[in-house]
Amino acid sequence: MKIEQFQDCQAEAVSNLIRRNLLEVNSKDYAADYINSLVAYFSPATLLENSRTQTILVATQDGEVVGTAGLDNFGSAERPDYYAVEVFVLPEFQRQGIGLCLMEAMELKAKEMGAEKITLRASITAKDFYRRLGYRFRDGREKLDEHGTYIMEKGIGDKDCG
Repeated sequence: MKIEQFQDCQAEAVSNLIRRNLLEVNSKDYAADYINSLVAYFSPATLLENSRTQTILVATQDGEVVGTAGLDNFGSAERPDYYAVEVFVLPEFQRQGIGLCLMEAMELKAKEMGAEKITLRASITAKDFYRRLGYRFRDGREKLDEHGTYIMEKGIGDKDCG
């Protein structure tokens, strides 16, 4: 398996991977309307546009895209606030360490960019995965937000996020 920077020619494969996850995995925990809106959002064109401002990593195995992770700064250059904006692995490749490798690579990239922590929205299904990686609920409260996700964070710099 190889982790690399997203390339424009991978937009369709990454879009299909994300859409499959939403429909096959996340749909078990969320309303169809919400899932369908996310499926519509993660088009190849949107991924290409997002790749201009986000860091998007891709996991490949034998030339096939099997996972992806995205990182974005929702703060400013002076006060960065890094969010993991998407982390997905093809359903048939889950539980093989690909998600772990993507998260480690993303954390390293964030640290290189000066981040002290990463925040993410964990789906109901993924929250235990992130807990095993050291992510904790924001403010110590295991509570779903308005999107039906858990806000979790992990300190990766010199300061701990709590």
